[in-house]
Amino acid sequence: MPDNAESTDVLFSPLAINQVTLANRIVMGPMAAVSPRPDGRPSEQTIAFLCERAKGGVGLIILGGTTATRRAYEESPVKGTLRFDDDRYVPALKRMTDAVHAHGTPIFAELTASFGTMAKPSDWPCIAASARNLVIKPDTLPQGVIAPFEVTTAMPREATVDEIAQISQETAVAAARAQRAGFDGVEIPAMMSYFLASFLSPRSNWRTDEYGGSVENRARVLVDIVRLIRERVGASFPIGLRISANEHVEGGQGPEGFANIARHVERAGLDYVALTDGNYERMDASISATDTPTVAHGEAKIFREALSGPLLIGGVHGPGGATQVVSGGHGDAVMLARPLLADPEFANKIRDGRAPEIVQCDRHNQCLRRMTLGMPIRCTVNPRMGRESRQPGSLPPAERLVKAPVERAVLAASGNPRLMSLVGKLAKKRS
Repeated sequence: MPDNAESTDVLFSPLAINQVTLANRIVMGPMAAVSPRPDGRPSEQTIAFLCERAKGGVGLIILGGTTATRRAYEESPVKGTLRFDDDRYVPALKRMTDAVHAHGTPIFAELTASFGTMAKPSDWPCIAASARNLVIKPDTLPQGVIAPFEVTTAMPREATVDEIAQISQETAVAAARAQRAGFDGVEIPAMMSYFLASFLSPRSNWRTDEYGGSVENRARVLVDIVRLIRERVGASFPIGLRISANEHVEGGQGPEGFANIARHVERAGLDYVALTDGNYERMDASISATDTPTVAHGEAKIFREALSGPLLIGGVHGPGGATQVVSGGHGDAVMLARPLLADPEFANKIRDGRAPEIVQCDRHNQCLRRMTLGMPIRCTVNPRMGRESRQPGSLPPAERLVKAPVERAVLAASGNPRLMSLVGKLAKKRS
């Protein structure tokens, strides 16, 4: 793939999403790496982390690690999320968006409605489209992530029509809150086995009411949310959808089915679609070891033919892959996650002809392992990651001096295949 400065010029043409114009086609995808305060407000580290990527030249930041409803906040499997479920969070969120805007970068908020089958135990009942749980097998995990045995999630209860309506309304209110907080757009996440994703595939949706069966019915919850948001934010505020391109499991839905869902939602007033891959049962597809799998396997082409608005493609790791996506017409922009943990200057280095200087993500996924273990996110190739708010050379907080050695020991143990195999055998004997 081409990696020289001339061939990457296509990445630095503007892109309009509704009334927001991106300066280039390189987007920071949503990640739960924002280190909020315990009360759900942005911390100084949150702001420093985002501003570092804004200064690094991305055309858009899509903020991840967020919750739109109180339910989502309390059941979140991720330690620490930014809250959009109450007006009292607006001033702190506005301070954060102002800081990002100071670098000339627009920022959208991804708003998680509920975590469905991935919800941690809480005072809220675990609900999904239907009563179907997940079995996550060790051989479906991404590189560097080792599990000693299968993980079976709790069995959810089928959501009632009233619960669906309440979650939809609260998500729309959260979108209006994001608009007041200075966000330039919002994104609805309907992927990774979360609540909204559970409605989209016949494999996870067995309902016989207006939310199950036909494509129109399975898309209904997303159509309703988009319409409710549009009523509150007006015609010019961008609304996006993040959706899986392919379940990659036996009996699962493929790209044609998901693209058909996206087409129905687009008609309700959607401005763009962002593609992911797989789900929690196929995390090796979601967090791929190869570049742009949805392009290589043809899913992006199917979505491109089904939709009229901008298409954002994930799974990009290098300038060549990014260029191929846009110049080949597979997508209108590329989304980067782990590569921007590794090198916040990714976009600037391509623009300035310094692509060989990009610090490459090693794809060992220690960042993901730390997140699943409830640790602060760090990057093995970027020692500043997660510490952007600290002055270089300054000592870490006292609590980190205590916790860091323990975390290193846990990471070493959980990353040891022989030890994890032994744990698995012992667990099997006890069962």
